[in-house]
Amino acid sequence: MSLKKIAVRSLVEFILRSGSIDEGKGSNHTAQEGARIHRKLQKAAGDDYQKEVWLKKQLSIAGIDVQVEGRADGIFIEDEMTMVDEIKTSETPFEELEDGIVNLYFYQAMVYAYIYAEQEELEQIGTRLTYFQTVEEQITYKVRTFTFEELQTFFNDLVKKYEDWLIFQTEWRETRNQSLKEMSFPFPEYRAGQRELAGAVYKTIAAQKKLFVEAPTGVGKTMSTLFPAFKGMGEELGERIFYLTAKTITRQVAEETVGKLAKQDARVKSVTLTAKDKICFLTERNCTPEHCPFAKGYYDRVNDGLWDMLHQEDQYTRPVIEEYARKHELCPFELSLDVSRFSDLVIGDYNYLFDPTVYLRRFFEEEDKNNLVLVDEAHNLVSRSKEMYSAAISRQRIHDVGQQLNKKMKRLRNAFARVDDEFELIYQVLEEKKVTYFHQPAAAESLLNRLFQLQELMKEWLAENAEDPLQEKMLTVYFDIVRYTRMGELYDDHYETTIESKNYDLIVKEYCIDPSYFLQQTMEKVGSTTLFSASFSPLDYYKDVLGGEEDSLTYRLPSPFSEENQLVIVDAHIQTTYRMREKSQPQIVEAIHALAKTKTGNYMVFFPSFKYLDDVSDEFREKYPDYHVTIQGSNLNETEREEFLAKFQDSPQETMIAFCVLGGIFSEGIDLVGERLSGAIVVGVGLPQVNHEQELIKEYYDEKKGAGFSYAYQLPGMNKVIQAAGRVIRTMNDRGIVLLLDQRYTNPHYSNLLPPNWRGRKVVYNVQEIERAAEAFWQNK
Repeated sequence: MSLKKIAVRSLVEFILRSGSIDEGKGSNHTAQEGARIHRKLQKAAGDDYQKEVWLKKQLSIAGIDVQVEGRADGIFIEDEMTMVDEIKTSETPFEELEDGIVNLYFYQAMVYAYIYAEQEELEQIGTRLTYFQTVEEQITYKVRTFTFEELQTFFNDLVKKYEDWLIFQTEWRETRNQSLKEMSFPFPEYRAGQRELAGAVYKTIAAQKKLFVEAPTGVGKTMSTLFPAFKGMGEELGERIFYLTAKTITRQVAEETVGKLAKQDARVKSVTLTAKDKICFLTERNCTPEHCPFAKGYYDRVNDGLWDMLHQEDQYTRPVIEEYARKHELCPFELSLDVSRFSDLVIGDYNYLFDPTVYLRRFFEEEDKNNLVLVDEAHNLVSRSKEMYSAAISRQRIHDVGQQLNKKMKRLRNAFARVDDEFELIYQVLEEKKVTYFHQPAAAESLLNRLFQLQELMKEWLAENAEDPLQEKMLTVYFDIVRYTRMGELYDDHYETTIESKNYDLIVKEYCIDPSYFLQQTMEKVGSTTLFSASFSPLDYYKDVLGGEEDSLTYRLPSPFSEENQLVIVDAHIQTTYRMREKSQPQIVEAIHALAKTKTGNYMVFFPSFKYLDDVSDEFREKYPDYHVTIQGSNLNETEREEFLAKFQDSPQETMIAFCVLGGIFSEGIDLVGERLSGAIVVGVGLPQVNHEQELIKEYYDEKKGAGFSYAYQLPGMNKVIQAAGRVIRTMNDRGIVLLLDQRYTNPHYSNLLPPNWRGRKVVYNVQEIERAAEAFWQNK
C-alpha cells in the first residue's frame, strides 16, 4: 500500500480539539489575508528566522505506513534555545480565547517541535505562540518549553488516539475499492447514449481534465456520471467525489442513484449537505454555547458521534444526520461537515466549492487532485457564479444600525459615521452627474477601507454583547460587510462597481461580470471536473463563461427520445417584443386555446415576466371561462410548490392551463411524466429584461468577443426556452407538443440555437394551422 500522508494540523484538530462551537469568536479572515499577516510577522522576525519550514516524519501505525507532515510557520534561536513558532490571527482578544483553543495552537507547535528535535537531535526545544489580534493589531507571545522525552510521549499518545481511526479508514478504503471494482451497472442495459457518456466521464477523470457535456433529458445523467466516477475511485483515480447541484430535487436523485448502486454491493459512504439555516434544530439559529446546547461542548462529543455513525450507516442523508445529531447532542450542520471527511461522495450546493465566502476549506483550501467534481444542471452556474462573486452594500441598513448604538460606544459609532461619510461622497458624484445610476471599473477603495475598519470593531462588539437586543441586526449588517470586503480582495478587471440611488437608499455593488477566471482557478485545485446539463448549447459559450480552457473537452449526446413523440410548432405571425405585447395579447390567447382544445390535458404556458403573465391570463379567463386555470404565484414556499404541481393529475378529465414564469421554479427541474403534461407553450424568446447589469455584460463581451448581445441576452434567453420546453418529454413513453410563440424563431440568429431534435419543427402563421398540426399529431399514435 502507498504511503498515507497526514497533515499535522488536521491530525491535531481532529484528535485534540475540545470545547464549543462559537460563531461569535471564529475568525472571518480570508486565507489571503491570514497569509499576508503571516508574511508580515515572519519578515519582521529578522533574517535569522526560518519561515515555512517543511517537516515530516514517517512511521508505521498498526502496520500502516504513514507520513505526518506540514509546515512550521517559523523556527528561530533565542537565548541559545531553538524555538518553533506557531502564528495565529483572529479578531478575538487573546485573553478571551478558551483554554482549549490556546492549547490546540500549542499542540500543533509541539508536533513540529518533536519532529524537528528528533531530526536535529535536540534534548530540549521551545514552542512559541504568536497571536495577532487584528482589531487592535496587538501581538501576544506565549512560550512553552519541553524536553524531547515530553514531546515524544505527547506524540506517541496522539498517534495512539488516532490509531483506531486510521485502521478504520484503511480497512474501509480497501472494502470500498474492491466493491467498486466488482460493481456492475445496476440496469440490464444502458440507455441510448448512457454508455458513451459514462466512458467520456471516466476518460476525463483518468486524464484529469475538464469536460463540458450536453446530455439531453432521458440519458440518465446522474447514473452516467456517478457510475464511472465510482469506477475511477475503485481504480484509485480519486479519493472523494463532489456531486454539486443547484436544487434539492437533483440532490435527491443523486441519493437515489447511490442507493441503486448500493444494491449492486457497492460500498460507498455518502453525505448530503443541507444549508445551516435549514437543518438547525433551533427555532432561531444562534451558534454560541450560551444559546445552543448542540454547540456547547460540541468538540468534546463529536468523535463519539462520528464513530457511531460510521459504524452503523453508509448514507448520511438529512434524516440520518438529524437522528445522530440528536442522539449525541451535536450541531447537525457541523456534524455533516465532519462526517464528510470520511465520506466517498459529498452531495451539495455549488457554493460548497465555488463561493469564496463559504466554500469547504477543509477540502479546497489547497490543491488536491484526489478530489473529483461533478456539476449537475451546470447552465445554472452561469448566473449563480456571478452572484457568488458579487457583493452589495446598503447605506440605509448600515446607517440604521449605527444610529441605534448606545452613545457610550463612541469608537464604534465613529466608525459607522466614517462609513456614512464615504457614502455621502459617493452620493455627491450622482448629484453632480444628475443621475441615479453610475458605474466604474475601479473599486470604491475609500469605502472599502472604512468598511474593513468598521468590520473589525463590529466583530469585537458582537463578541462582547451577545445578549444585546441589537445583536441580530448588527450580525446581519456585519455579514453584509464581510462579504463586501472579501469581494474587495478579489476585485480586478472582471468587475465593475455600480452605484444606484433608489427608494431613499444608496446601494454600492461590486458586480462580477465575468467569474470564469475564478471558476477556472477553483477547478485547477481538483483532479477533474465534469459539468453537464440538458441545455448546454452552444458548448463553446458555456466552456468560455464557466472557466474552460483550450484543452477542456466538450461532448454532445443526441436525444434518446423518438422525434415522433414530440411536435414542435413555431407560430411565426406573433410578435412579442415589448412594444408589440399589448397588440399581440389577443393572438396569444387564441394560440393557447387552439392548442388546448385539441386534447384534454394539462398545459403550461411560460411568460418572460409576471406582469405579462397576469395580463394574458386575465384576458384568457375572460374569453374562455370554462377552462380550469392555475397561476404561479411569486415567492412560493415548498408546500405551495408541491400543491401547485399536485394539480397536474395523470389523464385529467378536464383541461388545465397553468400560467408560469419562464426561468422560474417550474420551468426546469420538475418531472411531469406520462399524461401529467400534454404541452408547453413558450411566449417570446426568453430574453432577460434590459437592466443595468445585463447592459454591463453586453458592453464587456462586446469589447472582449464582439458578441455582447448574444452573451448578455440571446444565449441566456434561449437556454430558458429550451429548459421550459424540456418539461414535456421526460420518459421514452411521453408524448407532447411544444408551441413557440414568436416570429423571431424563424430568424437564423435564434433558430440556429434550437436543439437538433427540433429540426422537424412546423412553422405556422395562424391559429387554424396550430389546431390542424396538433390534431394530426394526437391522431397519429
